[in-house]
Amino acid sequence: MISKLIPDAYYHSIEEIPYTTLYDHQIRLILTDLDNTLISYRKTEPTEELFRWKNQLIQMGFEIILVSNSRKKRVEHFAKLLDIPFVKFAKKPLKFGLKKAIKSASFKVSKEEILVLGDQLMTDVFAAKRMNLKVFLIQAIDSKTEVWTTRMNRKLEMHFLKKIRKKYPKLYEERLKEYAEGPHDRTEM
Repeated sequence: MISKLIPDAYYHSIEEIPYTTLYDHQIRLILTDLDNTLISYRKTEPTEELFRWKNQLIQMGFEIILVSNSRKKRVEHFAKLLDIPFVKFAKKPLKFGLKKAIKSASFKVSKEEILVLGDQLMTDVFAAKRMNLKVFLIQAIDSKTEVWTTRMNRKLEMHFLKKIRKKYPKLYEERLKEYAEGPHDRTEM
C-alpha cells in the first residue's frame, strides 16, 4: 500500500509544472483538487492568476476538471466561475470521484493521458495511484486554514512518510523529502 502514496513528482505550486512537456507526452486531461491545491480555503473567488493558469492550459489543449471531496457549494461556485466541469463529494481516496470525472470528460481518454493534481498524500495521491494515474503532489497553499479531516490526514501522512523513507529511500529523496520537511505555506497564486 505505501507505494501507492508516492507521487510521480512534487511541486511547490501548479505554476511550476512543465505543462508543455506534459502535453508533448500526451497528457490531455487534468483532474485537480481545489482547496489548498488551486486556491486557499480563505478565498471566495478565483484569483486573476488562477484564471490565467486555466486559460493557458485550455489554450494548450488540456481539459481541466475539478475533483473535490468537499460537498460544499464552494466547489460548484469556483467551477462555474472558471467555466470548467467539476465533481464534488468525490470521496477520495476511493475511485468514485476520479472515475466520474473521467467519464464526464468531453473526449474519450486513456489513463496515460490523465494527470491528477492534489495537495494530500492520503486522498489525492492515493486515489490516483489506486487507479494507476500519473499524480503530482502540490504544496498546500495555506495549511493554517485546513479543515479537521485534512489535519488528521496530515498527521497520518507523517507515519507513512517514515515508512516510505525506509522502504523506498531513493523515491523518498526524489519525490517526498522536500514535502516531508515542510509544511511551508506558499504565497497565494
